[in-house]
Amino acid sequence: MKIALDLRRIKNLGIGRYMICLVEALLAQDPLTDYLLILPPGAEGLIRIAGTNAEVIISDLKYYSVREQLQLPKILSHHKVDLLHSPHFVLPLMRPCPSVVTIHDVIGIACKDDLGSQLGRLYYRAMISAAVRLADKIITDSNFSREDIVRLLGISPEKIEVIYPGISSNFQPVKDCRRLDAIRSKYKISHEFMVYAGIFKPRKNHAALLRAFQKFLSYEQQANLVLVGPSSAVDSELRRLALELGIANNLIFTGVVDDLELAALYSAARVYACPSVYEGFGFTVLEAMACGTPVVCNPRTSLQEVAGDAALYANPANPDEFAHALFQAFSDPAIRDTLQQNARKNLQRFSWSNTAAQTLAVYHQAMRISDRSTTVTLAVAPTRTDKSAPSN
Repeated sequence: MKIALDLRRIKNLGIGRYMICLVEALLAQDPLTDYLLILPPGAEGLIRIAGTNAEVIISDLKYYSVREQLQLPKILSHHKVDLLHSPHFVLPLMRPCPSVVTIHDVIGIACKDDLGSQLGRLYYRAMISAAVRLADKIITDSNFSREDIVRLLGISPEKIEVIYPGISSNFQPVKDCRRLDAIRSKYKISHEFMVYAGIFKPRKNHAALLRAFQKFLSYEQQANLVLVGPSSAVDSELRRLALELGIANNLIFTGVVDDLELAALYSAARVYACPSVYEGFGFTVLEAMACGTPVVCNPRTSLQEVAGDAALYANPANPDEFAHALFQAFSDPAIRDTLQQNARKNLQRFSWSNTAAQTLAVYHQAMRISDRSTTVTLAVAPTRTDKSAPSN
């Protein structure tokens, strides 16, 4: 049996981490299957394949192009592929084999501001609608996302399997004082701080966090707010807002950081703050928990499903309410201890080994063959999930 994975977006933020960790877990857990990994130029070293039944081909096919619709089916036929999995939502309209697609969320439909143009929104809807219709099975990351897919795309829930992603082993508490001091020094963090990681888009709700942070400082706290993410036009808007709120001197932008730095920032922070109004899963909440950092977040969308009882929840649209939750998680030893204990239990629900096993079961369903759970169990090898990739 040969399974192809379309990994042409492996260098993208967020989705790249999912692809790397999933593929490495699949290769470790299923050595009896041949895998064809379709990678973009320059990504050859991102996945460790030594000693596995994986073949890599490099493709410069652009996403959403006519050429990909013509060439992908030829690649699949040439390599005699039995199943195609697209961990992004693009599928070729004509396929010589069954297919599985992962729909992490439907942000492009649910959050109209997330895509810059009406044409982009129309194209997104057309492509994702085609993918869910054409796929034999759909994987999504949370029950919330399944409900949104059903509601917004009219897909039967029976076609969709919810499979929680795992957490990269890159995210563990950093206890080396030299690393923690170095990260503070590099980004000129002068006080105890809270951190938020994510792209600067309206749904991430950075402006609400700045307003809550201003209220938080009124509790006579000396603190920094560290924002991690790629630079964009929104940076200047947030800087202007920080000046208006009188908190500019407390605000720090790091830009993109690698996993080692991100783990150190999580570990050094007093609180991870997540005011996002839409998350299909919320990787960063779990990453912060894995580093021992108390979490305050919005209870909306998937966040409460993922964080469970290991976070304080508050409405970021109410700056006073969110600021109070930040203050509790920042300052109250009993609350901090409870959140950290609950986080250790909550994290046990998320494992790339489990993700791979459940994904294999979906592959078998899509190919209409009997479940091979006994065979897969006997073939288990230690799952390798420590490969670095950019954060969401």
